Amino acid sequence: MEQPAGVTPAPATSSSPLAVDGEGARWAYRADIDGLRAVAILLVVSYHVWFGRVSGGVDVFLMLSAFFLTRGFLRRMAGPSPVRPVTHLLGIFRRLLPAAAVTLVGVLVTVWLVYPETAWRAVWEQTWASLFYVQNTLLAVDAVDYYARSQALSPLQHFWSMSVQGQAFVLWVVLLAACQWIVRRRGVSADRVVGVVFGTVFVLSFVYSVIRTATAQQAAYFDTGARLWEFAAGSLLVVALPHLRLGRVAGAVVGWTGLAALLVLGMVLDVRGGFPGFLALWPVLCAAAIVAAGAPDGRGAGPARMLASRPLRALGRNAYALYLVHWPVLITFLVVNDREEVGVVGGIGIVALSLLLARVLTRVVDAPLRGWRRSDRSPLVPLAIVAAAVSVVALPVGAWQATTWARERAVEARATVMNPGAGVLRDPALAEIPADAPVLPLPTLLEAEWQQSDRGCTGEWETQTAILNGTCGETEHITRARRTVAVIGDSHAQQISAALFPAAADNGWAVVSLIKGGCSMGLDEPGLDDQCDQWREESLELVERVRPDAVLTVLTRSDPGEDDEQLRPGIERFLDRMQDAGIPVLGVRDNPRFAYDMFECVIGAEDPRDCAAPRSASLADRNPAEVLADRPGLSLLDLTPWICPDDLCVGVIGNVAVYRDDNHLTRSYARTLAPNLSEQLPERLG
Repeated sequence: MEQPAGVTPAPATSSSPLAVDGEGARWAYRADIDGLRAVAILLVVSYHVWFGRVSGGVDVFLMLSAFFLTRGFLRRMAGPSPVRPVTHLLGIFRRLLPAAAVTLVGVLVTVWLVYPETAWRAVWEQTWASLFYVQNTLLAVDAVDYYARSQALSPLQHFWSMSVQGQAFVLWVVLLAACQWIVRRRGVSADRVVGVVFGTVFVLSFVYSVIRTATAQQAAYFDTGARLWEFAAGSLLVVALPHLRLGRVAGAVVGWTGLAALLVLGMVLDVRGGFPGFLALWPVLCAAAIVAAGAPDGRGAGPARMLASRPLRALGRNAYALYLVHWPVLITFLVVNDREEVGVVGGIGIVALSLLLARVLTRVVDAPLRGWRRSDRSPLVPLAIVAAAVSVVALPVGAWQATTWARERAVEARATVMNPGAGVLRDPALAEIPADAPVLPLPTLLEAEWQQSDRGCTGEWETQTAILNGTCGETEHITRARRTVAVIGDSHAQQISAALFPAAADNGWAVVSLIKGGCSMGLDEPGLDDQCDQWREESLELVERVRPDAVLTVLTRSDPGEDDEQLRPGIERFLDRMQDAGIPVLGVRDNPRFAYDMFECVIGAEDPRDCAAPRSASLADRNPAEVLADRPGLSLLDLTPWICPDDLCVGVIGNVAVYRDDNHLTRSYARTLAPNLSEQLPERLG
């Protein structure tokens, strides 16, 4: 990321005392650091475009942003014109927000024009998160959320690092303001105070980062707390710089070693899968080595002269804009061309277009604002610019969401007549659907197509077991229910609960859901993560203790292009435990799965029937669970005839999309299966 406004002193000429004095040199303009930023952004862009990996260049930006911010504060702490924290913070966002806002608006327009409607809601959500610098928090949640469709590549995903940076800037200004107050009140050394404060931040954050990365790396990658030590390293480098006296030979070795190590980092380490933790020391120390070996005007040892060259300095000045635009250009190319890789020629085109857009963004947005800052120093100007930048994004995305919401409500109001779903298979008269009736669910509502419980578990179902937190839910009025059915297992059990809920409401039953994505009740089946076995055991112990009137789970698993549909490994052990506890089991047959996204196919096809697949491509000729039919207390449920009528699995039935992706039923369609499910339920539940 480019250094923020208000923290970079004016360049010093080679004849200036700042350029030759050991202490003054750390305040002088460093052309080689502009070049270092150019190298970092080139690494980021090239690794994203051609290698689909992360290079460590972002870590360099995070450290350098704190370096410049701390340097600007430290220089004035004890002087006659101390920094005004609020004004300074507004100045930072005055510089950062306008270019980001223009990028966000450009992405919104592009998404509206060429992206599928299924991407809209995620882009809206990420636009708001990016605008208010919380995108990293959103992605951290999605990274560990089995159900998050937004894990798919987004044109705004790269805003996570700017969110981390924005949050750190706020904290840094607060901490630096506190340092400034101590320095001016107590008369102590500014270097000493800053060193102690940010040394403490470094140690605490680094320890947290190592622990967090070891236990939850995907979330840690986006965690600001796990990244603060990288910023603290930049602040400590400012303090240490006057004391780092490298000879010409030592400086050359340190500088070139740092640059070489930075260039090979992305090839040697899995940055995306192993950072931040202690591995992130690599790019941070590389950047520190390059800065320490350099000097004003590129006269330092090692690579300083090369980094201070005019082409690299020019690219360094466009680094922030290039970071903003390259990712949306890349993802849009992949989306429009339905590709996973760009190739050599496509990559060159993406880089060239990104460089052009970055130059335009810098020239049209960033440069004029710099000039305005120098000509008008009124404190109201940055406030007005920040407010304008927010409005430029908030108004169109808000209007887009409101318009879509109104359309969604209008369509839902007519859904009973125009979207009967599986009802057309029971009553052919319902097949008379107007030609202009939209298919449900609308693409913008796809995220809501998971059946959710009314609330978390209470009473006898409430548990203090940490691993069950957030996975246990229940319907309202459970204490007055005639019967209780527990749905237990993975997302395929959860989707069938959408058909069970209407039946339960009609009969006065309660439904309790114990659901964890990727963790079926096949007790020998590998889980999505290493917590599945523990979660299964805790869930089963809870069910055995409460003893509901029945449990519902999925007994089989189908996979496209794999072996025939089979019983889930270890499902017999689950049935044994339920039998020993005297709990009846409603055993559901799995639905077909596909090698492609059925919903995406349906909304993109002229005729949804073009997306159909034969039932035999995923399911066995006979339900594999039939071998268990004689087990006491087991009732087999099979909805295949209403999912794949006439042995053909179609994407739309009764004007309702059957699938939300490549293997999960939509809630909208599953709810229309309620009568078919009710017919198969055992009489003892009546």
